[in-house]
Amino acid sequence: MASSTTTAVDCPWDALPSHLQERILSLIPVTELLPVAAASRALRRLLRSPAFHALLSPHRLDAFFLITPRLAVHPLSRRVLRTPQLAALCPPSYPLVSSASPSRLITYATLHSLPPIPDGSYLLSVVVQPAPSSSCILVAVTTGAAVRSYTLDADDPSRQWASRGDLPVSISLLGNAAVAGDRSQLFVLGRGPDALLVFNLATGTWEVLLVVMPQGLTTAHLFVYDGRLFMVGGVERLGEVERVVVWRLEDGKEVMLWREVGVMPVEVFDELVAGRHGSFWHFQAADRLGIVCLYNVVDGRLVMFDAADGLWTVLPRVSGMDAEESGRWFGHVLEPGVELLLGQHHR
Repeated sequence: MASSTTTAVDCPWDALPSHLQERILSLIPVTELLPVAAASRALRRLLRSPAFHALLSPHRLDAFFLITPRLAVHPLSRRVLRTPQLAALCPPSYPLVSSASPSRLITYATLHSLPPIPDGSYLLSVVVQPAPSSSCILVAVTTGAAVRSYTLDADDPSRQWASRGDLPVSISLLGNAAVAGDRSQLFVLGRGPDALLVFNLATGTWEVLLVVMPQGLTTAHLFVYDGRLFMVGGVERLGEVERVVVWRLEDGKEVMLWREVGVMPVEVFDELVAGRHGSFWHFQAADRLGIVCLYNVVDGRLVMFDAADGLWTVLPRVSGMDAEESGRWFGHVLEPGVELLLGQHHR
């Protein structure tokens, strides 16, 4: 009788063409590829090849929302964890702002090599240009009745801040800026009165969009996901936040409007406000690739919204933290890039 035993290929993976191996591995988060790189010299060569790096794109599992230099929220694993492998990538100085691109964290140390920000202004956004370019454009604005803007291209040999357009309306306060998918413009919240502003990076001009803003809006945060503009914020009545809502910007017949696409469930809202009903009015927010973390800094409460499936999640509480320190860090998101696979540190 013939034997039913067949000879198996020693390693079916090795039988795959290299371009298929690269395509498969490019779907895995960079942080999960570290043990793969250590498995064999062949895999290490593949992961360090320019052809493989060309396939990589920002992966949602690579986003770590920093709370302190060594403590971060990893949203998709629903964990608050220490990040020893990422700590080496964080310069010792406090980060000033992080970009929407992998592997780029703008810090005070980074800015020491650039001209000082114009007097009376602050850094609104850092826009990293799409790959293969590694250049970034910094946008600064002044505060007060007359809001002026400035930009600086970090790769421009002149290293000079360029004066750009003034805001066409009087705004008391600017909120966060969300970078459009094509990196051509910024969406910016205006408060007092509420307004949605657009800053064109190429022309340096501002525009106030004709959009009806939600009533009772407070602590709002803009973010872009899948090419669409979203906003998450509290809705207050008589000075009390009653609920937290997610809106998506839609085209109306005459003006654009914010369409409600999600409401924070009661049990998640109760966790975020930490029993401070009637006195709670503020939370920190940070986003990356459609994941939004809301942080009650005073009570160490964290909740998350994922625009991919519209679900809310309660994350582990953070205890024993200094509110001032965590408030200074939260909002900066680190996305490790190919430097980890190359065995290099960030510059």
